[in-house]
Amino acid sequence: MIDDSSGLTSKPGIPTKMKQADLTDKSRRHPDEKQPPVVHIGPTPFFSNRGCHIRILNEVEGLRKQGRKVIICTYGLGRDESGLDIRRIWKIPGYSKTEAGFSMFKPLADILLFFLVLKVVFREKIAIIHGHLHEGGLIGWCVKLALFWRRIYLVMDVQGSLSGELRAYGTFKKLPFLLPGFYFIERLVSMMPDRIICSSQASAHFMAESCSVPSRKIELVKDVVPTLFFSPVDKGLQRESLRIPKGKNIVIYTGSLLPGKGADLLLEGLRLVLERRDDCLFVLIGYPKELIEEKVIRYGLQDRVIMPGEVPYSDLADWLATADLAIDPKPSGSGEASGKILHYMARGLPVVCFASE
Repeated sequence: MIDDSSGLTSKPGIPTKMKQADLTDKSRRHPDEKQPPVVHIGPTPFFSNRGCHIRILNEVEGLRKQGRKVIICTYGLGRDESGLDIRRIWKIPGYSKTEAGFSMFKPLADILLFFLVLKVVFREKIAIIHGHLHEGGLIGWCVKLALFWRRIYLVMDVQGSLSGELRAYGTFKKLPFLLPGFYFIERLVSMMPDRIICSSQASAHFMAESCSVPSRKIELVKDVVPTLFFSPVDKGLQRESLRIPKGKNIVIYTGSLLPGKGADLLLEGLRLVLERRDDCLFVLIGYPKELIEEKVIRYGLQDRVIMPGEVPYSDLADWLATADLAIDPKPSGSGEASGKILHYMARGLPVVCFASE
């Protein structure tokens, strides 16, 4: 299991050229060769600058700091991270989506990922499989079943409700009759692991109440923030280096710019504020930014909204240091935790909350 006291059990992660000194290899033990490796299944284009990926990376780093060898099995897309043992499926022609949300290529990618994990677990004599998201849990269970004589221990790491997240992304708008089927699959998959790790109280409650998972099988591993984000920074100098105008109250958002993450609420709130206040400037960090950018231009607010797009995690602390307050419009329906709010708090930023229904 993951020791939450390590300070590295969830968001955020450690990009290749990280600038912080608090996440160096000095505190990492050498892998204990007597203990079998742990396999983490990432059914996603790992590593991209997304909360799910950051959580995976920090959990892996937490295990490595305890001297455990970790192997990450993931898709063919994504960026390799220095020092990590990452095994990938073949790249799928036409599959280039790295942002959150469903892709028609994911079923094929997950099938290929199953065979990759099966090979790794068989060859490396793996005793523990850590599957991220419901797809990772299902893949891990299939591998465990295929190698039943090995008595492999399966952990599933969930960040919220699968059906709730798909509903938030609008996946079922045209085919609403599929929602009950996905909910049934979600409940079925939730019964497969030996232990379930949740990132929030909401997801733990959903697992216990809606999916009927025994409470003894549920473990809450909250998101944390590396000490870099607590380091004092000169706000004026930081704004100057990032070319942020002086004399403005900076409102910042960091994360996915998709409707399922509350981007539509964010845009509406932004418009209402800028209609009433001429001393505010919004900084929206994330991707994909095309749809939001188009609407910002349509509203004539392009001079009062800065959209740098995808920013490496190694630069996020610098951007947060320029802000006066922060927002997170993520809807609660998916049951996901909000790692970004912890980052905002670490930087000493007030966080604005508002009713969305």
